[in-house]
Amino acid sequence: MRDTGVLRVGYAVEAPYAWVDDSGNVTGESPETARLVAHALGARRIDWVQVPFDALLTELMAGRFDVVAAGLFVTPARQARVLFSDPTLRVGAGLLVRVTDAPAAAGPDPRSRPGFRVAVVLGSVEAERLAHWLPAASAVVVPDVQTARAALLVGQADAVALSWPTLARIAQGSQGQLVAFRLPVWPGAAADHVAFAFHPEHPGLRDAWNLAQRDVLGGPAHLAILQRFNLGADDLVRPAAGAGARP
Repeated sequence: MRDTGVLRVGYAVEAPYAWVDDSGNVTGESPETARLVAHALGARRIDWVQVPFDALLTELMAGRFDVVAAGLFVTPARQARVLFSDPTLRVGAGLLVRVTDAPAAAGPDPRSRPGFRVAVVLGSVEAERLAHWLPAASAVVVPDVQTARAALLVGQADAVALSWPTLARIAQGSQGQLVAFRLPVWPGAAADHVAFAFHPEHPGLRDAWNLAQRDVLGGPAHLAILQRFNLGADDLVRPAAGAGARP
C-alpha cells in the first residue's frame, strides 16, 4: 500500500454498516470509518470490492482485498481464520417482524412457538446463534439482507434476525410495515464487537491500522460519521490506555 498508495477494501451490503448509495458511492459506518483510517495511513486511493457476506473471509484469504470493512462481528471462529483490528463498535442483535405481527412477537411465548420461521443471512452470527434466542424457531437461510427483508414481506418468514442497527434502519424506512425488537443477550454472552479484518499473513498492516484507528475513533470527524448512521459515542469500544495491537 505504501508503494502504490492503493488500499483494496472488501465489503458486503448491509446498512448501516456498508452499502452503495444512489450516486454509486460506497458508504456506511464501516467504509466511512475505513476512509478516515486509510487516509491517516497515507492511502491515496481505495479500491472497493463488493462480495456476498458469506464470501468476505474466503475472498480476504484468497488475497482479493487487503481489509474487510463490513460491520463484521468478532467471533472465536472468525478469529481462528483472520486477524481483527481493535474493535470499533459494540452492538447487539435484533428481530424484525411485520407490524401486524408485532403484538405476538413482543411476547416470549409466540416467538418460541414451533413453526416460527426466522430469516437469517448465510454466514452471519445470528444464523449461528438462532437456537439460543428462539429454540423452537426454524431458520430460513438467505444470501443477503435484501433477500431476508423480502422473505419477511411476502410471508416466507415470520421474522428476520440480524444486527440491531441494521434492523432498526430497515424498520425506519419501511413506511410503517415493519418493526424491530432487541434480542436478549443469553447468560454468559456479551454484546458483539465490530472490527475490521485482515489476512493472517499481514500483521504489519493490521498493527499499523490499529495505531491509525486509535487517533480516528471518537474524533469529531468520526463522531459525525456515526451520527449519520444513527450511532454515537455510546456505541464505541475504546481501547485501554497504552494498549498495544491485538495478537
